[in-house]
Amino acid sequence: MTYMTKTQGKERILTIFLRLHAGKRLSKAQLKEEFGVDPKSIQRDIAFLREILEENSHLGLEIVFDSLDNTYRLIGKTIFNKKDILVISKILLENRALNKSELYSLLEGLLALLSINEKKEVNAIISSELLNYKSLTNDRDRIDTIWNLSEAIRRERMLEIEYKAPLKDAKSHIIFPVSLYYDAHYFYLVAYHLKHENYTTFRVDRIESLSESHVKKPGISYGRKYRDGDVRNQKVDAFEGRKIKVRLRYTGIPEIVLDQFPNHEILSEEKGNMIIQIETQDTPGLKRWILGQEDEITVLYPQSLADSIQNSLEKILKNYKK
Repeated sequence: MTYMTKTQGKERILTIFLRLHAGKRLSKAQLKEEFGVDPKSIQRDIAFLREILEENSHLGLEIVFDSLDNTYRLIGKTIFNKKDILVISKILLENRALNKSELYSLLEGLLALLSINEKKEVNAIISSELLNYKSLTNDRDRIDTIWNLSEAIRRERMLEIEYKAPLKDAKSHIIFPVSLYYDAHYFYLVAYHLKHENYTTFRVDRIESLSESHVKKPGISYGRKYRDGDVRNQKVDAFEGRKIKVRLRYTGIPEIVLDQFPNHEILSEEKGNMIIQIETQDTPGLKRWILGQEDEITVLYPQSLADSIQNSLEKILKNYKK
């Protein structure tokens, strides 16, 4: 690295790095012309910068050469390849959780990790879905809110939120946030509600504002602490309900019920007939899920749930009687 002792060489390398860091693509021919040096000097400059970045791998930066337009660019090192980014892009496009501007910005960031050729390949596959992407009715920005809520959970901060439930005026709530998750198009926040002294679920896109509250954090006993991993495996929707054990006879494709309830217990299994017990939560989503399985499922226990399902079916039948 003796050539680095020359002031002119140092300035040239610094200029190259600052331009790359600003997101510019640089060609060897352009740099050769500008600095009046031979191509090998530019090659040595790039090699030196690559060596520095490798020695400081914690920066997560890498200089790559794109053969399509013969330019160098600086990227953040990533474990993602084009296949990974295609899958992530497909998931983002399918779930419709973000508004258009947030989705486009996120996809652009992901695609920027690829070479020009790879970016074109992925774009060609997702272009039709991207063109026809429809966000949800409520197109409020979500990404910043999700980050701020996640930070409040991590730092165990109390929050005051303005929340607008459907067909109601916005109301203020003092809460202690404990969990944030995604379910069927929407992000949800689970929080301990100080006024009601219970865990309440809020849909994130209905939170109109949030700020840190200086109200004292509640003392929640060990037995009442929210364990989102366990709860997630018990639920079929985003809402909280009392824990119940349900016994089912299922004659459909086993994976449908087994994947829905990871903590299942198979009590008996014969050809096309499985008796399964699940621990879940009694929410409106549970009944809707059971009804969605049509005649392939029968509730054996508890009787109260079986009666409720029967009552719902009778109401549905009335809607079709002329």
